[in-house]
Amino acid sequence: MPKRLIWILIIIMTFALIALVILQGYWLKNAFKVKEDHFRQQVTQALTEICKRAESRETIIEISNEMFSLNNGSQNIPEFYNNAMLFDSAKNRIAVSRQSVLFNKTKNIHSNTKITILNGDSVIFNKIISKCKPENFCNNISQIDIGKELKNKMNNKTLFVEKIVNKLLNFNEDISKRLDKSILNAIIESELKNQGVNISYEFAVKNNESKIAYSSINYNPNSKDIYKIQLFPNDLFSPSYFLHLYFPRKDNFIVKSLGYMSTSSILLILIVIFSYTLTLIIILKQKKLSEMKNDFINNMTHELKTPISTISLASQMLKDKSVDKDFKSLNNIAVIIEEESKRLGYQVEKVLQMAIFEQSNFKFRIENIDIHYLISGICNNFSIQVEKRGGTLTTKLEATKLFVEGDEVHLSTMLLNLLENAIKYCDKEPLIVVSTKDANKGMYISVKDNGLGINSEDQKRIFEKFYRVHTGNIHNVKGFGLGLSYVKIICDAHGGSIKIESELNKGSEFIIYLPFKHQKI
Repeated sequence: MPKRLIWILIIIMTFALIALVILQGYWLKNAFKVKEDHFRQQVTQALTEICKRAESRETIIEISNEMFSLNNGSQNIPEFYNNAMLFDSAKNRIAVSRQSVLFNKTKNIHSNTKITILNGDSVIFNKIISKCKPENFCNNISQIDIGKELKNKMNNKTLFVEKIVNKLLNFNEDISKRLDKSILNAIIESELKNQGVNISYEFAVKNNESKIAYSSINYNPNSKDIYKIQLFPNDLFSPSYFLHLYFPRKDNFIVKSLGYMSTSSILLILIVIFSYTLTLIIILKQKKLSEMKNDFINNMTHELKTPISTISLASQMLKDKSVDKDFKSLNNIAVIIEEESKRLGYQVEKVLQMAIFEQSNFKFRIENIDIHYLISGICNNFSIQVEKRGGTLTTKLEATKLFVEGDEVHLSTMLLNLLENAIKYCDKEPLIVVSTKDANKGMYISVKDNGLGINSEDQKRIFEKFYRVHTGNIHNVKGFGLGLSYVKIICDAHGGSIKIESELNKGSEFIIYLPFKHQKI
């Protein structure tokens, strides 16, 4: 796929994703606002009902106290009574009733009194009196006496109501006595549940100066989004008090009230973002892999072309009759063909090995290997190449436990790859040090050089297949970008690991960890 087309596709996908996220976010924001407005209406309605119930309760208490103490101070007559209070939430009605019986020598008086409060602002007063006379008692009561009696009772009732109204309008008691904290809390909880607001809350009662009269235990005066209403708003001369109410987990409650719509929308957005990110990573990786493969093909062509050309040239020399074909010349041509054939076979074998490793279809010949003996043999043979460059190859074998379970051929090839890179990527006289150290349940093998070094960005990718620090069609150094990838695969296959410490223009150090016991991966 052309590079330009890839970037156009990425831009289109990015724009579509951003638009989708913005639209979903806008929809969720509006849905949240609608739920928040509905929540505010519910709380406002609950506060109104709380205020009504508080006033109704106080009215009932005062009427009851006045009514039931009206005649107690003026009569010394034996009296038996029964009181009852009824609250009907369905009809929003509160009723207080008393039945009493007064005993006298001449008459027994039965009284049934009932007070009903409707909607918090209307009062119905009913009183039924009946009397029972002895069998031999009879007395004529004139119409005038009855009228006077009724007039007196009406006057008494007028005074009774005026007294209660004046007292209610001019209440001067402390708010904690008028409305107990526990009672107010019970009213708040009841009314919030009636409105469908089943959520924790905190409240406080404050005066005009915002001084707290009392509050719930965890009330925070600095909280935002507080709902407020005046308690006992019909008081004329009493100090004003306000109920402050807020909900610490309001946002969570509103989000939960959105239900599956919000959850599914957020989940959809996350899935789309994840899919987009994964797709973008795959596209960029495939693009990079394609570039690396092209680079590999160019490198492979360069690496294979040289030995093929050399062998071809040697063959032509053998055919050419003008060339002297004495024993020495034939021997030189044979040596050239043999060396170039080995070189060609080595490169082909390395590519085939990588293909086999990629399919995880390889087998190891596991045996106990003396690592120091293995390193010494490799370094003795390789030191000739180092000395040709005017450098030195030294060993510091300090590990005390020498034997490791592994495949000798692959471990030898692994070390040879590191030594070849130490010479290949050095622009001066190479100084190479191979060392060993003890490790927990294994040993460290280090190959250190004074070469070009590798920058931090390349260090993250040098163990990837086909990756080379120097890319392009022009190469100062030959290679396929397979050597370090092969080293990493061998380390992993033995249950070990490899890391690099490098600095540009100062050299590199590859540190390999190999366990004593082979761990099949």
